[in-house]
Amino acid sequence: MRISRDRMADWDSVNRGTKLSALIQLRDYTGMNSQDAKLRLWLPDIAKQALEEVCERAEISMTVYLTEYFSMYLYGWHELLRMRETKTGLYEPLMIRYCMEGVAQEPQPNLGKNIFALKIFVPIKLKADLLQLAERSAMTLGEFARGLVCAHLFGREYGPGKLKDWTDEDETMARQWEESGAVT
Repeated sequence: MRISRDRMADWDSVNRGTKLSALIQLRDYTGMNSQDAKLRLWLPDIAKQALEEVCERAEISMTVYLTEYFSMYLYGWHELLRMRETKTGLYEPLMIRYCMEGVAQEPQPNLGKNIFALKIFVPIKLKADLLQLAERSAMTLGEFARGLVCAHLFGREYGPGKLKDWTDEDETMARQWEESGAVT
């Protein structure tokens, strides 16, 4: 994951020499620092606005915010902080450089005024683990991720069903768009 050097330096100064303990069996977070899997989900417009405001306050991009949130949801807050401290997993420095110059962006679908199509790139392991939970819940990955984001922003009582104002046709178009990126 691309984290700025300034942000990583801030984390180092907060540690003050006290390291978090390895309290559970160590997990393999190899490859979590690359954003090589596409995750597509659509959000109600109100969730988009809330997400933009939260990211602005946190001074991070939506990709970083959601990647950290999904990681915290899957692996725990303590583990996310340990990854930061030890510069492993999401925070392991990249040894290669990427160049996005000349990469064409896909056009976003027209899903109506109350739907925000969001495409972020996350680690393959993160996407696979989210997909596993989604399947266990008998939901698509997009539905599951949307539910997590909406509940995170507004609380459990505000799942995506409470915030949506779209037609069945809009929902069908959104689901098709989400699933068109299912294979990385």
